[in-house]
Amino acid sequence: MFPIATNLKLIRTPWATYAIIGTNVLIHLIVTWNANFVIPSDIARTLGFVPTLFGNLSTSHRLVTCMFLHGDLIHLSGNMVFLLVFGRRVETQLGMLSFGLFYLAGGITACLVHTLSEPDSSIPLIGASGAISGVLGAFLISNPRARITLVLDPTLIYFFHRLTVRLPAWLFLISWFVLQIGLALKPRSSNVAFWAHVGGFVSGAATVGAVSNYLSKTRISE
Repeated sequence: MFPIATNLKLIRTPWATYAIIGTNVLIHLIVTWNANFVIPSDIARTLGFVPTLFGNLSTSHRLVTCMFLHGDLIHLSGNMVFLLVFGRRVETQLGMLSFGLFYLAGGITACLVHTLSEPDSSIPLIGASGAISGVLGAFLISNPRARITLVLDPTLIYFFHRLTVRLPAWLFLISWFVLQIGLALKPRSSNVAFWAHVGGFVSGAATVGAVSNYLSKTRISE
């Protein structure tokens, strides 16, 4: 299932979210234009985050640059849709500047958790998934009763005889989080950094939970 919308209305334009999405798309087009929109390995090795290099001040910038690189158009589009669906609401609650800092902090935390899980890895970590996972955690804490519209995969369409369903945010996001933990605990079978997702999610939920009393929340439409 893939999220495409929420039932929440925006109270202001989420410029930071749009800027982050635009920056990611522009960077991907620039660095992959002559490589069939697949990121060249030399760029991933140069700007991606590598756990074995953690602690080297000369490569500390990679904690940020890795968030703006994606392997291919599928990787990019999936991340950007998640950010668009959940990021706009979180930004309106945190404010533009606070959201930008929150987003970067979530991505950095995800890199650090990935380092703890695979300290000897020399494979570059790229993608905005860790930072976006932080946004998902924040959304869960601040908008648990929101309704999320999801597109069903072909198998579920066969059983439910419909294209979309609407689920409570808490159900979808907790299920997503448990799935990430389950995949992280499996023997390594893919290049996806699932522990980074877990770390980003917990970081985002904890941060917003700590400041929830100070957020100017708007009423959720039932």
